[in-house]
Parts: sequence; structure tokens; C-alpha cells
Amino acid sequence: MDGSYTIGGNDQLVWMAVIFLIQQIGNGIVLAGAGPNYIYFEFGYEGGLYSTFSTVGMMATGFLMIFYPAISKKLHRQRMVELMWIVASIGYAIMLVSGLVLPSTMLKFWIISVGFMLANLGQYGLYLIMMISIINTVEYNELKTGSRDEAIITSMRPFLTKMASSVTVIIATVTYMIVNVTALTNRISDLETQANQELITAAEKSEQIAAVISEVAPWQKNGLLLSMTVLPCALMILSCMLYKKHYILSEEKYDEICKELETRKANQ
Repeated sequence: MDGSYTIGGNDQLVWMAVIFLIQQIGNGIVLAGAGPNYIYFEFGYEGGLYSTFSTVGMMATGFLMIFYPAISKKLHRQRMVELMWIVASIGYAIMLVSGLVLPSTMLKFWIISVGFMLANLGQYGLYLIMMISIINTVEYNELKTGSRDEAIITSMRPFLTKMASSVTVIIATVTYMIVNVTALTNRISDLETQANQELITAAEKSEQIAAVISEVAPWQKNGLLLSMTVLPCALMILSCMLYKKHYILSEEKYDEICKELETRKANQ
């Protein structure tokens, strides 16, 4: 069966493609550019700080990779969406409030990092739920059309993930333009290039980058903070609302479809 017909003729797959794309765009904004530059501008150009920030945030994915199967057996998928939504929202709120209120100390850094861990926990949980939801449209497609088209349907996830990554790069670029830090980030990149080419020493690079960072105004740092908290949270909430409204393949409905398909095959 033609791939475009499979996608267009499967309303649940179409909705999941839209929902998954929105969620993945929001999920990728922090690490696509806004996050690292906010950490550098707020706490100093120390590679170890951003590595720590991202590592703490990604710890949540390891937790869910281990425990998601057990959790999914205890909680209905729609309930899990609500819980992940709440957890991620709390994480983004912690990042935003601490970023706006607290002074630039290591305490603030750790609070923001923990907030990101909670946000990433919720977002990764939603990713797993939506990935499974896409796969479940295979049986729905078979019920409607008589053809599974499993290869076409499962290929949607990596395609949408790559599309989301491209969009997050665009969002990061636009954010830099809005908060007027593009020239500053370019100067830092130039200094990194000069250091790699041994045109300046590591000490000179660090001194000059510190001078560049000192030019960053508070409103510019806050602009980056807003882009890595409010925007991802808004996109996540939108994706969850669309999921709850338009995705009908609950566990019970999916089981009904599988039983119907088994009955059809038995009667053939």
C-alpha cells in the first residue's frame, strides 16, 4: 500500500505524528542551544558546569528506561500522561523561578539542574508513551484497511525526531536574534577557534571569553531562561492536551482491536 495513503488514511497516526512532533520540539529546546548558553552566561564559561547540568538532567532517562515497564503495568496510559505533564511542569517552574530570583551561585546552579532533571523525567516519560502510541496504530491501521504497513508506521518516529531537531535549531537561532546574543556567541566561537589553532593560549582564551560574558545583560540571560522553560512547557502542555482529546487507542480499545483482528483471522 502507498505510504502516503497509509499515513493520511490513518487518523490516529496523523494525530500522533502532530502530537509527537510538538512534544519533541519542546523537549529538544533546552539542549539545542538555549541551555548551554544560559549556563555559560549565568555561571561562567566552564565546560564542566554544562556537562554536569546535562548529565543530571539525563539521569531521569536512565531511571525511566529501567522502571517504565513496571510503571506502565500499574498506571493507565492517560493517567501517566497527566503525571508526566505535572512532573515536567514542576521542573520547568523550578528552573524559571530560581533563575529569575536567586543570585548566580552554585546553589542556584544545582537547583536549576534538579529542575531540569524533573522536566526531563516528565518529557522522556511522554516520549515513551507517545512512541508506544505510534506503534499501536499498526493494529488500528490493519483493522481499518486490512494491511499493517508496520514498516511505514514505525519509520515515522525517527523521521519526526529528526524534523523536530531541525526545528529546535531554528528556534535557538531565532532566540539568539531576539535576545541579541548572536554576536556574543560568534565571538566566543572565534576565540575557541583561535585557541584550537594555537593563535592564543588557553589562559588568554578564558580571559577574553570572560570579558565577552561580562557584556551579557540580565535581560538577555532571562530571555534565554524563558526560551528554555516557558516555551518547552507550553509545547509539552499543547501536545498532552491534543493527546488526551484526539488519541482514542487506550489500553482497553487496543485490546478490543487485537481481539477483533484475531477473530477475523480465525474466520478466514
